[in-house]
Amino acid sequence: MFKVRTACLLGASLVLVASLCLQPVTESDLFFRLKVGQQILADHHLMGRNLFSFTAPDHPDLDLAWLFEVAAALAFRAGGFPGVVWLKTALVVLALAVAFIACRRRGASPPAAALAVAVAAWIMRDRFVERPHVVSFVGEAVVLAALADLRSAWPGRRVALFAAVMVVWANAHAGVFTGGLLLGSAAVGWWIAGDRRAARRAVVLGGVAALASLATPVGPGVIRYLALHVTLPRIHTIDEFRSATWRSDAPFFVGVALGAAIVVTSLLVARPRRQEAGAGPRSGAMALAPELLPVAAMVALGLASVRFAADAALAAAPLVAARATELVRLWRQRRGSPREISAAPIQGASAAGVAGLGALLVGLALGPRIADARAGRPFLDVGLDRSIVPWDAIRFVDQNGLRERMYNDFETGSYLAFEGYPRARVFVDPRLPAYPEDLHRLLGDFDLDRESWDRAMQRYGVQSALLAYAGVNRRVAWWDPDRWALVYRAGDARVFVRRLPRWSAFIGAHEIPATFRFTVETGAETLPLDARPAASPVSDCEWRRRLGDLFFDLDHGKLDRARAAYAEALAAPRCLAAPDEASLAAWLGADALAAKSYDRALSYLDRALSLSAEEGSAQTLANRALAYEGLGRAGEAARDWTHLLDSRSPTLVQLAKSRLRLLGASPPSDSAPARIP
Repeated sequence: MFKVRTACLLGASLVLVASLCLQPVTESDLFFRLKVGQQILADHHLMGRNLFSFTAPDHPDLDLAWLFEVAAALAFRAGGFPGVVWLKTALVVLALAVAFIACRRRGASPPAAALAVAVAAWIMRDRFVERPHVVSFVGEAVVLAALADLRSAWPGRRVALFAAVMVVWANAHAGVFTGGLLLGSAAVGWWIAGDRRAARRAVVLGGVAALASLATPVGPGVIRYLALHVTLPRIHTIDEFRSATWRSDAPFFVGVALGAAIVVTSLLVARPRRQEAGAGPRSGAMALAPELLPVAAMVALGLASVRFAADAALAAAPLVAARATELVRLWRQRRGSPREISAAPIQGASAAGVAGLGALLVGLALGPRIADARAGRPFLDVGLDRSIVPWDAIRFVDQNGLRERMYNDFETGSYLAFEGYPRARVFVDPRLPAYPEDLHRLLGDFDLDRESWDRAMQRYGVQSALLAYAGVNRRVAWWDPDRWALVYRAGDARVFVRRLPRWSAFIGAHEIPATFRFTVETGAETLPLDARPAASPVSDCEWRRRLGDLFFDLDHGKLDRARAAYAEALAAPRCLAAPDEASLAAWLGADALAAKSYDRALSYLDRALSLSAEEGSAQTLANRALAYEGLGRAGEAARDWTHLLDSRSPTLVQLAKSRLRLLGASPPSDSAPARIP
C-alpha cells in the first residue's frame, strides 16, 4: 500500500511537470538548433565553422550540444514542432522523476518529495523550453541521486554506468560542469562532516564528470567554450546571463527563502534533542554539510547568472524535502510518546492525505487546460507560437529579394538560418561562441552614433536590415535616413534598405518618411521626416502624401497633421498618380464635408470625380450631392442623387431615393440610363 501511495504521488507531481512543459513553442533558439541537427545528419559530421553567417563564415563553431540538436532534428522530422515539444517534455519529466527518487533516498516522505518536486518545477517553469539545457536537468538529477548514496560502496559497473551518463550529458550540453560542481561541493561537505570515505567517492565521481566533459568532438575546447560564456556577457549584455533580481526573478527568491526557512527551522528544532543526546561537534549544520554545500554552490551560481536559477531549484529539492520530513517527524514526536513512534514508524501521510495532495497537483495541472477548452481554446497546444518571429516582415524581405547581406537581430537570425541556409546567410544568430569578439563588442556597444554604426555596416557589406522588437530595440534609431530608407513599418518590425542605385525603384515604391529616436525611459519613438532626404527617389508630393499616412497612424484619430500633409500633397495637380490623387481628394472632401466646409469639400470632391470613373466613386458622388445640398444648390444635388439610383450599392440607392424625396425631385422617366461619372 505504501508503494502504491508513493507511485500515486510521483505520478501526480509528474502530471503537473508535464503540464508545465506542454506549451506552444516560444523559444526562438530552437530554430538554429534544428538547422544544426539537420546539417549534422546530412553531412555526418559537426559543422566546425560558422556556416550560417556571412559576417564570420570561417570562425570556429564550438558545438557542445550536437547530440541534443540531432535528437531535436529527428523529433522534428517525425512530428514537427509538436514532436520537439514532446521530446523536451520527456526529458524534463525524467529529470524530475529522478529528483523525486533523490528526495526519497535522502529520507524524504512521499508527500514531501512530491511537494518539493512540484515547487521546484514551478520555479523552473520558465526554463522548460526547447533547448539543450533540459538535458542538464536530467544529468543534475542523476548526480543528486548519486549524492544520496555515497556512504555505500560503488561497484565498478555502477561507476561505469554513471560515467556513461556523464558522457551523454557532455555531448548534449556544456552544463555538465554543474555535475562536477555538485560533486566537488559534496566532497568538501563530507570532509567537514568527518566521512572521508564518502568524500573520496565524491572526488572520484567528480573526476569522472570532469573527464566526461572532455569526451566530446570538441575535446579540450569545452574549456574555451565555458570561458567564452564568462567573458562574452561582459562585452555583450545578454539577458539570460544577468544576475538574478527580485523584480525579474521573484519565484527564485521566494523558493530560496522558503527552502532556507525549512532547513534552518529543522536545525533549530532538532538542536535541543541533539544536546540531550550528547551529540558531538560534527552534528547539526556540520553533519548536514554534504547536502548544504552543493545546494549553496548552485544557488550562488543562480544568483550570479539567472540561467542557472532553475538548476539551483532542482538541486535544492532533495535537501528541502528531507528537512521538511524531519520537521514533521519532530512535530509528531512532540505529540506522541517515543514508545508509540518506535512501534509505528512514520511512513508518510494517510490515504486521505495522499489522495488530497495528488488531487491538488493534478488539479493545478489540468485546471487551466479545462478552462481553456471551455473558452474555446485548445486543451493541448504544442505547436509553434505565431508571435515568435515577425512573419509578415520576413515575407516582405523574401518577396522583394532583400535577404542577401541583410542585418538581423539574434532571435530573428535563428529562424532565418533555419529557413534560409544555404540559400541565404544571416548577419548573426544566437550561437554566441560562433562569432568573433569584435562583433560581440559592436553589438554590445549601446553608445554608438549613426556614423559609427553605418561604418560597421559598410565593413560587413550590409545592404538591408530587418529589426524585430522595434519598440525596445535601440538599434532601430541608428539607421541614418540619408543613407538608409525605411521601407517597412508594421507590428513590431522595421526594414531598412541602403540607398544604392539597384534599390532606387524599390525605395521609390516603398519608402516611409520616418526615422527613430531611442531613450531608455520611453523606448523607440517614431519621428516623421518632414524634409525629404536628398537621396530619396520619392517625389515631393508623394512624400507629403506618405507623411500624411504616417501622421494618420501616429496621431490616433487626431487629424490636424495628416490633413495638412495631404493638402500639401495635392497642391500641385497631376503630381501624384491618378488613383492616389483621386483617393486623397475624396478623403479630404469627406473630411471637409464633415466639418461643414462645403465649398472646400466641393472643390476636393470635384477633383476626385474628375480622376475616377470607377464604381468606387459612388460614395464620393454621394458626398458631392451632400455638399451641393449644404450650399443650397438643390438642382445639382438632385442630379447627383439621380445618378446614384443606378449604383450597385443598395444602401446608396436607398439614400438617393430618400434625398430625392426630401428635395422634391424624381428622376426623369425619359432620361438616358444614369451613369456614375
